Amino acid sequence: MAQPGSGEVMYEGIAKHSASLGSYLKWALASVLAGGIAIFINTMDWGAPGWALGLFWLVGIPGLLWTYLVHTSTKFKVTGRRVETEYGVLSKTVDSLELWRVLDVKYGQSFVDRMFGNGMITLVSTDQSHPTLELHGLPEHRALFEKLRDAVQDARQTSRPMEIVPGQDLEDMVELNG
Repeated sequence: MAQPGSGEVMYEGIAKHSASLGSYLKWALASVLAGGIAIFINTMDWGAPGWALGLFWLVGIPGLLWTYLVHTSTKFKVTGRRVETEYGVLSKTVDSLELWRVLDVKYGQSFVDRMFGNGMITLVSTDQSHPTLELHGLPEHRALFEKLRDAVQDARQTSRPMEIVPGQDLEDMVELNG
């Protein structure tokens, strides 16, 4: 088990597929609706070939495939010092959030999350590009939340961060800190 503030890995991998359930269902529903439209058009006897209308059932397949690729290419690495998020199907991007920058750690579960054993950990930070990071559907989410909460407190105490706020002089910061 990783100790708060250490560089040990608390979690590394992808989220559970049930975290993307909404997207999977959206594309499955698109296929069902398109198939229903194909059946309706076939009953109208407008001269459209039945085999071509049958292809309407496949309309959601690219969306399902894309959802799967996006989901499996989004990886998380949570340590006692930072949270790294790697994402991208065709190109890769890695974002890193240092835990000393985190202001608040929140945990929540919607009704659907509770049914599928998922949870949402939200990190609110001072990061300029992504002030809020959501970790949804990670295994052992409640235990990870507890570890992250402790690691954030430890990182804020041991790192002694000094952030410069836009419009504030460095000389003023030095006078305030010591």
